[in-house]
Amino acid sequence: MKRLTILAYALCALTLSASAQLVSNPHLPIAAAQGMGGAYTAVARGSDAVMWNPAGLGLSNGTGGRFAYHQPYSTSFLSHLSASGCTRLPRKAGSVGIAIQNLSTRLGGETLSNETEVAVAHGLLLQEDIHSSLSVGYALKLISWGLGESVEGPSGSYDLGSATVFGLDVGATAKLWDRFYLAGAFHNFNHPQVGEYLKRDLPRSMSAGVMYEPYYGVRTSFDIERRLEAGTVFKAGGDLQVVKPFHIRVGVMTNPNIFTAGFGLFYRDLVVDYALLYHPILAPSHTFSVGFDVAKSLGQIWKPES
Repeated sequence: MKRLTILAYALCALTLSASAQLVSNPHLPIAAAQGMGGAYTAVARGSDAVMWNPAGLGLSNGTGGRFAYHQPYSTSFLSHLSASGCTRLPRKAGSVGIAIQNLSTRLGGETLSNETEVAVAHGLLLQEDIHSSLSVGYALKLISWGLGESVEGPSGSYDLGSATVFGLDVGATAKLWDRFYLAGAFHNFNHPQVGEYLKRDLPRSMSAGVMYEPYYGVRTSFDIERRLEAGTVFKAGGDLQVVKPFHIRVGVMTNPNIFTAGFGLFYRDLVVDYALLYHPILAPSHTFSVGFDVAKSLGQIWKPES
């Protein structure tokens, strides 16, 4: 009975989390992006850009960081954690960022699956004038996947194996006039695979997005994402600054149809974000993040005062 229970939970975990940037999770743990329905390719900036579109780092200033917790579909056996940070480099060298995320499946104190991704990203502003700009970026990722140990049998338990591979994300973001942005990103561009005998492709996706700011404090966005192993997804979202420290977000995505909502609270250098994903069949997903954004680079923060 215990074997059947563990097997059922493992199959459910893989079914709930089909096709994303780690081995199996469908939504990156970025609360601001999820609140806008995932239409974030042209919006991503700062530490959020490390995992979503590294080109956004080239349009970022100062230093920032985020810590996020994501509970996919309110399941008690799945937990998704992430931490990310970025800072501006001197002499027009762009910005660099680092991120780590972990998705684990646990039941009864046992780890059934453990996925970890560590990314180092760099974004560079290639061109900028009064009306337009162009930024490019890339992220190098170390992705590991372990399946823990099997259940106890006549000869005891045994290690089900693990694998580690490298992934590459690339992206570009362009500003056209003052309020209109175009962007594109390709996740796992190098086609990484895991498995010794039976190779499994890690999820790959291409995204194209637009962002339009009709008024100050209002952002609208639209994305088309082509998941190479799972079809096309359309995404749309909006971010409205209600008052200076408070933003509300709404969004929608297809395949399957998911409605999202969330908020952002900005107090001095602190940032708190929350997102709710409403699935038509499964339980809602919740993402909560806390972080900071400061206008200075790390070099300026640590530079001793004269």
